[in-house]
Amino acid sequence: MARGIWFRGPRFFLTSQSFSLANLMAQTEPDYATEPPADGFGHLIWRADRLLVPLEYVLTFIGGALVFVLMILGMIQIVMRNVFNAPIFGYIDIVEFGMIGFAIFGISYVQRAGGHVRMELIVGRLKGRAMWFVELLGVAVGIFIVTILIPYSYEHFARAWDLGDSTIDIELVVWPGKLAVPVLLSILLLRFVLQFLAYLRLFVKPGLKPVGAPHIKTVEQQAAEEIEGTT
Repeated sequence: MARGIWFRGPRFFLTSQSFSLANLMAQTEPDYATEPPADGFGHLIWRADRLLVPLEYVLTFIGGALVFVLMILGMIQIVMRNVFNAPIFGYIDIVEFGMIGFAIFGISYVQRAGGHVRMELIVGRLKGRAMWFVELLGVAVGIFIVTILIPYSYEHFARAWDLGDSTIDIELVVWPGKLAVPVLLSILLLRFVLQFLAYLRLFVKPGLKPVGAPHIKTVEQQAAEEIEGTT
């Protein structure tokens, strides 16, 4: 009988055969779960993902609305300046304040969707446990970086709050935008932790259906979706 180790809670049984090099580089495409998985750990990740998704959608909608408003404001600014020679007072200040919508409101949602710029020269050639390990390592690096950024960004907010920092022209207070950075980075950290657990689950048992992790698509699949989107 193969030797193995039981992990209580998420019931994984690891055998020496499961860690063989052949399984490590198994050329099988991931089969993504479309319903709550049967294993306890996977079901927990599924539930956590379902709880986080609505918040990410709302924040992305707010960020998109800010971008849309800035676009409309930019059009009005062009007309007012070129036609009436009366530019909007404080336009630069408003744009600077609204840039938070471009930068960070949708960051957690894009991470969930796997939409951030990725270097896949190596990852794209891996399958099975090797692929999940590299993904796990990448998410761990993300957790490390965001954990450092959160307290420093909060210090920037605290400084703006204490000093009553504002923009130059219309004296628009800037602390709400600076507060949004640590808050939204904290939500991104939750997404990173959830993906770390999801990749850990897949690294331990590559045969399970992925849940709570971005759907990895081949170049052919991405090209086919782009073609469908233009027809």
